This record gives sequence, structure tokens and C-alpha cells, in this order.
Amino acid sequence: LLAKVFLRKFADEMNPQIKGFTPDALAAIDSWPWSGNVRELENRVKRAVIMAEDKLVSPEDLDLGEEEAPSLNIKSAREQSDRKVIRHALAQAEGNISGTARLLGISRPTLYDLLKQYDMQA
Repeated sequence: LLAKVFLRKFADEMNPQIKGFTPDALAAIDSWPWSGNVRELENRVKRAVIMAEDKLVSPEDLDLGEEEAPSLNIKSAREQSDRKVIRHALAQAEGNISGTARLLGISRPTLYDLLKQYDMQA
């Protein structure tokens, strides 16, 4: 229930395209130990709303899913790595493009190019 409240709050503020959680995300939330209690839940939901690429938040967006096997294709592995780092920087900068670019050590136009290349939203 709290996760849904946090999702609605942050989606309204930062990413209105987000409509809810996938069933797997809800299951992951239910099974997670939450040692950081409500604050940890709130922070993970906020991060997920910023990082989600689909309309529904997944366990991966919450960083509660299992790690996927690394790709043996170098181009695919680089793309996965870039996406992960960009998502992390966006979350850390709370969606601020200038702050994200600064964290990544790149210019804003370069970040915009990467977001477009990987079909990601800030």
C-alpha cells in the first residue's frame, strides 16, 4: 500500500507516464526484507519512477530483481552498461539533466544524444 502511495506521488512529480507496478515488482516488494524500513521503500520507489522506461515499474527498476547474465556480445554489453550507468546517474541527480551530465563527466548534448540513442527518458 505504501509503495503505491509513493509511486503516485513521485510519478505525478517526475514521470507522469508511470501508471503502476508489474506483478513481479509487487511480489519483489512483498518479499524484500526492508531493513531500511519505510525510508528505504520510499527511496527505491522514487529511484524506480525516475529510471523506469515503461509505464509499469519492474523489479529491475526497483533494483530488487536478480542480476541478468552478462551478454557475450560486446556491443550489447556496452549498451547494457551505458543504460545502467545513465539510469543510476539520473536517479542520483533526481532527473536533473545538468547534474546527470556532470556526474557522468559528459556534456548535456552528449547526454541527450545517449538518451535518444538508447530510447531513454530523463
